[in-house]
Amino acid sequence: MAKFTLMGATALACLASVPALAQEGGFSLSPAPRWDSADGETSFKLRGRLFIDQATVDWTSPFSGDPTDSTEFRTARLGFEIEHGPVKFVAEYDFASGDAKPNDILAAITLPQGRLRIGHFKTMNSLEEETSSRYTTFMERGIATDLFGLDRRIGLAYNWSGNGFTASVGVFGGRMDDNFAFRESDGSSATAARVTWSTVQDGTRWHVGASWRGMDYDGGTRLRVYPQAHLANRFTAIDYRTGAALGAADSSDFLGLELAAIHGPFHVHGEFAQLTLDGPAGDPSFNSGFAQAGWVLTGETRPYKESGGVFNRLRPESGIFSGGHGAFEIAARYDITDLRDANLGEIRATTFGANWYLDDYLRVMANYVMAELDAPTFTETSDTIQFRIQADF
Repeated sequence: MAKFTLMGATALACLASVPALAQEGGFSLSPAPRWDSADGETSFKLRGRLFIDQATVDWTSPFSGDPTDSTEFRTARLGFEIEHGPVKFVAEYDFASGDAKPNDILAAITLPQGRLRIGHFKTMNSLEEETSSRYTTFMERGIATDLFGLDRRIGLAYNWSGNGFTASVGVFGGRMDDNFAFRESDGSSATAARVTWSTVQDGTRWHVGASWRGMDYDGGTRLRVYPQAHLANRFTAIDYRTGAALGAADSSDFLGLELAAIHGPFHVHGEFAQLTLDGPAGDPSFNSGFAQAGWVLTGETRPYKESGGVFNRLRPESGIFSGGHGAFEIAARYDITDLRDANLGEIRATTFGANWYLDDYLRVMANYVMAELDAPTFTETSDTIQFRIQADF
């Protein structure tokens, strides 16, 4: 892949041009600086999100002590979007770790039928993963999305939607370097595809989906996951990297199934995922699934974006900045993962959550998570109370 070393300079040039553009077209500051040309063909806007987390973790393990941190910037992203006619360019980096880590760095072209994307973005797998973290019900996604390594990669993808259906397919190389150079950080590669169907029957929105990803590794892989709490320690990892006692993984196949329904203020969502590895003895296979339900107490309906087959932003009918009280939601989820092919038993996690949507772009979250890795020869547990202040634009 070619280098993209001018990213920072491009961003600064775009920011410097905003005042001049404001004199020629429409300029606004809600919810962030945005300019639109008089003919509606061109626009520029800043984008970003900030998640501040605090947690109290009760951790037990024969291998590690209590986690050391109780607060963190879970996400601190900043970027911009430029649109001109059918072409959209997005560049966004996350600075939460102190380094600039790339997120969506892509160009998207709207075609007469469908859309083409090239750049650094997620493989098309899982309703939970494809839904933005700004709109997920809980502070952390289902276990499979992290454990099975669903992530962003440099690639090319085609998306189509119509009549309630979506279909997407993409080819990918490695992940992008954690700097401003548009190049692969490793030699892994992947092919992915996802199909969804949605309809409304008797006032209920239904979603059904399936996805697949084939992955070729560069140096094997390691399966590890947090217990639904990023400020806890990770559960014991399964090492399939080069030189590991279990053998190195050469490739894998991921299969995911999705089902969701929305009816008024109630919503339910469940997924099943399977990862099968090629390389280690016996070609081990791991299953993971979750089921969750939520209720928006103030009566709003969880939005759904049919063209993407994903959940969308919940907007309170009466936000606090317009004199209202916002929207309130409660939810529960049960997550179970089978690791017996690696002699690690099961991971089980139960999460209870409450969300306060103060306004369209501001949310406060609270989660209580009880998680356990129940292996044949040891047990690790994590009980966590965690909170988040979330703002985005």
